[in-house]
Amino acid sequence: MINEYASLSTRTGFNKSLGHFRLVSGILEQINQGTNLADLIDELEKSKKVEKQQIAPILNALVVDRMQYASLSFNLPANVQSFDPIRETTAKWNRLDLIVAYHHPQLGICAINPKVSAQWEGVQELSREELLVLYAKAVRPEDAALEADALEALRDLLTGHDARGLERFNDPALVARPKAVAAPAPAPAPAAPAQEAAPAAAPAARAEEAEPEQAAPAAPPPPPTAGGKRKVTPKYSIQVTNELFHNGNVEAWKNILASYKAKYAGLDVDVFHDGQKVNNINALFKWGKVKHGDVILFSVAGDEIKGVAKLQRYLFEGASIRFGQFLKKDVNKLLNLF
Repeated sequence: MINEYASLSTRTGFNKSLGHFRLVSGILEQINQGTNLADLIDELEKSKKVEKQQIAPILNALVVDRMQYASLSFNLPANVQSFDPIRETTAKWNRLDLIVAYHHPQLGICAINPKVSAQWEGVQELSREELLVLYAKAVRPEDAALEADALEALRDLLTGHDARGLERFNDPALVARPKAVAAPAPAPAPAAPAQEAAPAAAPAARAEEAEPEQAAPAAPPPPPTAGGKRKVTPKYSIQVTNELFHNGNVEAWKNILASYKAKYAGLDVDVFHDGQKVNNINALFKWGKVKHGDVILFSVAGDEIKGVAKLQRYLFEGASIRFGQFLKKDVNKLLNLF
């Protein structure tokens, strides 16, 4: 039998749970005043007052269980990269509060207010076959019948279908809902002998080493830097200039990515080919599968994104006839590239 209170049996678990309960209570107060939950979570993530794994429990506890939002879930049939039409349309729906929960393959669950462009920009794009859960709640009880129709209309917008009858989701006489205010922070636990000391502040990150001059693809633009929220870069392209992307190229890429991960342990690199995320780089090695001129994409996700230009250059070299330079290492050691 599972003991549901086991996590409360330690100081760490008790204080962690207490902080979460206080955080949720503060969020609930603002939701009751009409603030969108996705706006609140966005502010909390930027100020590093909420962890990614807290988002799903918060959504379920408040939006589903407490507030009883209507919901609709589906997997995207195609990639979505243009969000302006969605934002411009839903921004007029003042009779409904809307939340999009996107299960991002790199960032985890992202809570998005579809009426706010900055929150769409934070996810860069929506990938096909990934899960989306839409939530809708009528601002006034008498408009509750609109919730299901609004969810269907929002799904149509996200999947590129025509959505009709959208004017009924707007009432010009309705007062605008408030924007998110300063994100609530969990109050400190009461002082007690059992309470743990706060962790020491992390030392400032060391400046990245200057990169040597070398022919390479054009450096990518700097990644987004908004607040402390976990970010993801755009997808950068690497053109294969070897006659085939064979086993030697694959091993070179594996060594390059292992070196990058060792240097920047908090960052994740994802590789994409033919519109799909590559979960195992070895899958790229199939004789003739990836040929000269083909393009492989990659992106980096994390809090403080660094070394992307150098990573792009090395991956370009690893996809060329010069891949051999990344295979020269001791068996049990990593390349020192970054």
